[in-house]
Amino acid sequence: MLVLLSRANPRYILRAIPTRLFSTAMARNYADAIDKINGLQTNASILEALRKAGPRMNSQSLPEMCEYVRRIGYEPSAFNALNIIHVTGTKGKGSTCAFAESILRHHHETTGVRTLRTGLFTSPHLVAVRERIRIDGRPVSEEVFARYFFECWDRLEETKEQYFENSKDRVKDVKGARTHADKPTYFRFLTLLAFHVFMQEKVDVAIMEVGVGGEFDSTNIVERPAATGVASLGLDHVAVLGNTIDSIAWHKAGIFKEGVPAFAVEQPPEAMEVLVRRAEEKKAPLTIISHKDADQFKDIPLGLAGAHQRHNAALATSLCRSWLTQHFPSHTPPTTPTIPTSFLSGLRQVSWPGRGQTLPNSRTKHAVPEGEVDNLTWYLDGAHTTESLQACTEWFRDAVGKKRDEGVERILVFNCTNGRNAQRLLEVVARVQGDVEFDEAVFCTNITFRIGYSSGLSLVPHHPPIPIDNVNNMVETDTQLTAQHAFATSWQQLVPGARTHVVRSVEEAVVHAVARAREMRGTGRKVQVLTTGSLILVGNQLAVMGVEPD
Repeated sequence: MLVLLSRANPRYILRAIPTRLFSTAMARNYADAIDKINGLQTNASILEALRKAGPRMNSQSLPEMCEYVRRIGYEPSAFNALNIIHVTGTKGKGSTCAFAESILRHHHETTGVRTLRTGLFTSPHLVAVRERIRIDGRPVSEEVFARYFFECWDRLEETKEQYFENSKDRVKDVKGARTHADKPTYFRFLTLLAFHVFMQEKVDVAIMEVGVGGEFDSTNIVERPAATGVASLGLDHVAVLGNTIDSIAWHKAGIFKEGVPAFAVEQPPEAMEVLVRRAEEKKAPLTIISHKDADQFKDIPLGLAGAHQRHNAALATSLCRSWLTQHFPSHTPPTTPTIPTSFLSGLRQVSWPGRGQTLPNSRTKHAVPEGEVDNLTWYLDGAHTTESLQACTEWFRDAVGKKRDEGVERILVFNCTNGRNAQRLLEVVARVQGDVEFDEAVFCTNITFRIGYSSGLSLVPHHPPIPIDNVNNMVETDTQLTAQHAFATSWQQLVPGARTHVVRSVEEAVVHAVARAREMRGTGRKVQVLTTGSLILVGNQLAVMGVEPD
């Protein structure tokens, strides 16, 4: 018999769990885990029904999540021992989490503080699901992911009949419609798994990124985090959070906790007013990170590209300073300078793929034989809101130069997910057309390969099968490519005379760009490709190009 203990009070037994639950006797691997977790994705029709349920579903979300937590052997209060930094926002929350994790992981290099064991939970993943759960800056291995996954899965299996008996009314809407009605949905399960991994791996600090909103998000079962942060706000997930900035701010501020230091970057006035009011209601001491604070990072070398990252770095710095003050008061970073020298290494060494990422084709493994097409550079940014696309296009313009070089051809690869205003997003991209002059725009779906979501890279004969980490059951497949043709029409209206190309998969978009670069190679011209509009698109492109999870 194994017991889980509260790390804050080792004598307090949370729950006894049969030792066999944690046995390694069952040889179930990562691919098996991915297959099962993909079965937890809510299909598009059920997702729409749940959205229509509105407030009723919101009111149930956290009690249900707490029940799942108890079913795998914890009390929510146990997670206070993880010393969590909890971050929400519309854009920049993932980057803020990455900065914070890197700062704390590298902090020991110039101080007397011991090396900290860090946990990081973010979403979505780019190439592999296990990227969402990181220990010491690295995605957990396939073996570790599978082991902890099945520990959670088995415990839920053992308790499902009791769950159905106790939850007849609450599960009747989804029982029979979902394959595993007794299990959490996809994101909730991954949140549950992250908590379990961090507890078992005994991390010193866990940095948790909110999935959607904050108030009703599954990460918000944390009763007492060490600090909370709000990155830049904008209009996103309006079907769930509301279509006004103040409504979205209300949801985001839901992560504030009484007596827990809260930090937020400067927001539009209507959002700022809501954050301040919610902080007062929750008795959370709120500190605002001003634009002036962010400007102090102008001359600091940051590992993430783009001027907008200064705000994320400033927020992360404040969160980490607060965390260290609480846990290592004798090593509290001085208030001057604003940016502690012990934070510089982490700020510089942070890596966050798919956000402002420049990738020479020579560094891809599978798109073409290495070196065959060396005149092609990929620029990848998963921006998916008007605000983040503004930052993305400014980054791309600065990276490639405003003045058009006759020896360069530029291609835009674009898609956005359902529910987002593609016209508005494309308008943002079109604003820099006068500077960067895209020669062509390619519009694709988020389906990874020409043969669908199946394993195997059709660009590379005889390549071994890969796990189907990028399966997405939460959107309906449109064989007519209606959205993509609409994108192309919009782009032609925004950029008269523009060349457009519509393809069915991300792989075909990559093939198209590679073929164009191959044509240009003999002329000495280079090809620069900006892929944006969706993190899922960027991740699936990295999968097509064989880039390993980082």
